[in-house]
Amino acid sequence: MPKKKFMFTESADLANFNYKGIYVSLTIDIRKWAVTKRDEAGHPLEHDQLQELPIVLRITKDSKRLYLPIGEKCKWNDWLEMCKHEQSTRVRSDSEKRAQLKKHITNLKPIVYEMADAGTFSLARIKDRYNGISNDDVTIYTIWDEYIQEKKNEGEFGTAGVGKDTRNRFIRDNGREVKFSEINFDFVQDWVRKMQKAKLSTTYIGINLRTFRTMVNRAIRKGYVKGNTEEMFKDSGYNQMESRKDCFMAVTVFQQLYEFWEKGEAKDENGKELFIPRDKNALFRDLGLFLFMYFANGQNLADTLRLEYDNWYFSSQGKQLRFQRHKTKGRTKGGSEVIFPVTPEIQKILDRYGNKPKLGERVFPILDKSKTPEQELWVIQRYNKYIRKHMKKVAALLKLEQTPTSTWARHSFATNLNNSGCVPREYIQSSMAHSSNNDITSKYIGSYPLPKMQEYNSYLLKIPQTVNSTEDLLNILKAMSEEERAALMEEASK
Repeated sequence: MPKKKFMFTESADLANFNYKGIYVSLTIDIRKWAVTKRDEAGHPLEHDQLQELPIVLRITKDSKRLYLPIGEKCKWNDWLEMCKHEQSTRVRSDSEKRAQLKKHITNLKPIVYEMADAGTFSLARIKDRYNGISNDDVTIYTIWDEYIQEKKNEGEFGTAGVGKDTRNRFIRDNGREVKFSEINFDFVQDWVRKMQKAKLSTTYIGINLRTFRTMVNRAIRKGYVKGNTEEMFKDSGYNQMESRKDCFMAVTVFQQLYEFWEKGEAKDENGKELFIPRDKNALFRDLGLFLFMYFANGQNLADTLRLEYDNWYFSSQGKQLRFQRHKTKGRTKGGSEVIFPVTPEIQKILDRYGNKPKLGERVFPILDKSKTPEQELWVIQRYNKYIRKHMKKVAALLKLEQTPTSTWARHSFATNLNNSGCVPREYIQSSMAHSSNNDITSKYIGSYPLPKMQEYNSYLLKIPQTVNSTEDLLNILKAMSEEERAALMEEASK
């Protein structure tokens, strides 16, 4: 019977077993074996024969592999010799060492059998068990904590904050003793009813369910929960959001707000100041921030407070500013960068509250660049609360029917430009970093000439004139680009 030839391959196993599609072998890990010589095509010809490589338990399931180091190392040639001796019936000098090494695969076998028979096997779970983490040590809460920490490590403090808030809500509604076996369709529906009873908004319920679904998917991948979230969260409303179509204020209201801010006075009928100087300054500062967000292409507060005087500002001689939407940065390929005009209204706000223009300096002296991302998030959340509080006071003073929050600036920008009837939808989309095109020009609003940008954004504070004559219509058509006129004619022909 010919002897087995051991080649440079991962199949050099000292021991192995196969159970229900799970293949486990005790082998040597050659993935990082140092190459000492390559051929002209770059393929390895020789490896470092003196390098000690880790001995591992290699577990394969559905073409996916997991490597579990056992804390031992061996040179390649020595390993091949041991594997060769394993095929022989003769007693060798390394017999005792081979017996000790094979205990690792013997100890793992019952764990694999148990999980496979229970239908809960996964590479992540077998790794936990191998590292001494029992079922009792892992809960939906520890998975949640792991997720939150991962997001913090990745610098996604906003996502981590949402995860923490949802975890707190989950505990408030369901307690701290929820077991993996309890998580199913009925459990999800029951939690929805609890949140509805607490009169939470549809949007907030959806956020909670989407975050919880992420945790359940993690638990499924680790083998702690059976089933799939598509069925588990069916009809739960996890992907529903409340309409925000009514979260905007008309141009006339913004005219009123801007006039109030520009005047900078808050007095009663007898001319007496309604606020002490400190509170008055804070109220008008936060109203100014809200107006800036509206004028600056519907920014959110995080982008406003992170806004910088960069090269674009100085190359445009202070007539344009640029920002990259923090919310979509890294997710939207090239589509998160926006350039907007410094309108007269924006300039007045900058003159009153902004830093003096300096390359690399933040526009507003609120979010110091020395702060950590976690500290930045805390400041942004605090100022969002300030704006909500002060806009409530402003709405009461001006007897407004609506009480806006920071998010209204973005929705109002889009709605008012669209309702003007004078601004192309493409401009609105790109000005909010919603462009779906992949061409270079779609990445920048700068593809629109500055005068055109100024013209379009002027409709944030003015009502377009009604067309009463042929002359008015001709003037509007002359102001359009060739593309806009062509689009208008195509629409008119439908």
